[in-house]
Amino acid sequence: MDFDTSLFLDGIWDVRRESRYEPSLPAISLHYERARALCLSRGLTLNDIAELSPRFWNFHFDPISSRDMTAFIIATIHLNLCVGTIARFSRERPDLEATLDELLTFKACGEFMLTELGHGLDARNLETTATMEADGSFTLNTPTTGAAKAMPPTSPLAGMARVAVVFARLVVGGDDRGVKPFVVRLNDAGGMCDGIESRVLPIRPGTKPLDHSITSFRNVHLPPEALLGSATRASDEREDFLAQIWRVSVGTLSLSIMGVSAIRVAGCIAAMYSQRRLVGDVKRLPIMQFSTQQRPILKALVHGEVLHAYAKWSVGEFMDQRHNVDVRRGIATAFKVLVVRSSRLLSELAERCGWQGLYAHNQISELASTFQGNSVAEGDTLVISIRLASELLLKRYLLPQAANPTALLALYETGLLGEVTGEVALASGSSGSLRGASYNDSVLPRCRTIVEATGQRMAYEAAKAQGNIPPEVLDLFEKSCIQEDPSWFVENGLGTRCALQNSEDEAYRNTLPLLPSLMKRAKAGAYITAPLVRETAMEDFIQGLPVFRASQDDVVEGRNPRSRL
Repeated sequence: MDFDTSLFLDGIWDVRRESRYEPSLPAISLHYERARALCLSRGLTLNDIAELSPRFWNFHFDPISSRDMTAFIIATIHLNLCVGTIARFSRERPDLEATLDELLTFKACGEFMLTELGHGLDARNLETTATMEADGSFTLNTPTTGAAKAMPPTSPLAGMARVAVVFARLVVGGDDRGVKPFVVRLNDAGGMCDGIESRVLPIRPGTKPLDHSITSFRNVHLPPEALLGSATRASDEREDFLAQIWRVSVGTLSLSIMGVSAIRVAGCIAAMYSQRRLVGDVKRLPIMQFSTQQRPILKALVHGEVLHAYAKWSVGEFMDQRHNVDVRRGIATAFKVLVVRSSRLLSELAERCGWQGLYAHNQISELASTFQGNSVAEGDTLVISIRLASELLLKRYLLPQAANPTALLALYETGLLGEVTGEVALASGSSGSLRGASYNDSVLPRCRTIVEATGQRMAYEAAKAQGNIPPEVLDLFEKSCIQEDPSWFVENGLGTRCALQNSEDEAYRNTLPLLPSLMKRAKAGAYITAPLVRETAMEDFIQGLPVFRASQDDVVEGRNPRSRL
């Protein structure tokens, strides 16, 4: 059946009339002020950032990320991607000291501009050009619309100056020397620098605002010292490019850690709400009495506990110089992929808070919406899963192996890898290439699940090895992972469907008494601003809403502020 669409001819349906959540200076600048305060208060040194010291990693474990993810994202881009990239060249370049000092004191905010409208996952093919002039200076240009940089924030709405690491194709005498990083001043607090255009994207609904932008360059003059590194063509352009963007791999791990804080804080918010919210006529009971309320909360707090241990283990392995760079990237990838999967719990937690969970001021939906951006930031989750799974299947390297190969999650990981090993052999043949239709059809769709399974096994082992996580927590984590794909365990004779379900039920029953201690261990209290967690806070919030009424009478006066489900 075809429906009449002539209604859309009326001007009221013009999409240009709809609100696009336009950014504003007051809304945007607040989060830059917070990012500055955060960076200055934590006092990371250039050495901390360059050498990835324990202080650098501890910065990313700070639960303050859940209080304002936007401010934290600004801060970690500034410190890790911008300062970290420039710092790599600073030992041989004392002239960079002034720029680094400006960034470390947050007199300017640092950005990292790699991807373009037409080049995201294939950023090595970017089109932005930096042409060397006769005097050694450079002219930076955006030759096509597809070459505009997307989507680092670059506007003056930050209320402060910006300095960026911009990746461009170096052209010398008509010769393409490959992709190189350049230090570029984008703007000061008053406006953009000559030749630089920033088009600010709409605010992502449900998130604290950030001025993501589409940025282009037109005959922007850069001094000779703007180039970071050599002007010669690299002998191995792929390896040179990966070395230049090494801090992206660092960010794959470091930025994902804030997802762990988000899960723990959201679990506490949902728990506090569920303990406060009452139902019933005569004998009113908290909704926490229902297993359908208990389970997503317990699962979130358990996963948050285990993922916190996994994060610490991953940092240690990532920093272990005995691992080659591919293994270190793989460790970061497996961690990120599992955290992104576990972050789906945020949407379920928001749902368990009813209509109140839909609103950003109650934090859970905001955390979910904001952290969703991490699935594509610092490496698209699906694509890095495909890369890692493919390299593991081709046996190009090995990630840390299972401490107990007979553990259920280790068997699951090995089983998934085994299922597709034959497909890979057929697809790659003697060439070792994985670009055929067979691989596309049969292997690619399974890659994310394989990497998630690897992450689950590593997370369980890391938490168990930590030694201070209750066995009930470990058991529930394991059983909840099994329930995400019970058919594999049934098919391989590791239990019936009913037995697996009963085992998970028992794990939830055993963990429920630990709820107060899990909330206490999350240490989330200082980071919760959601009014739904307290009756008085909800009353204050409602009283502060815009009011429309026909008289001076308070239409809500005398009403019981507790509503029913």
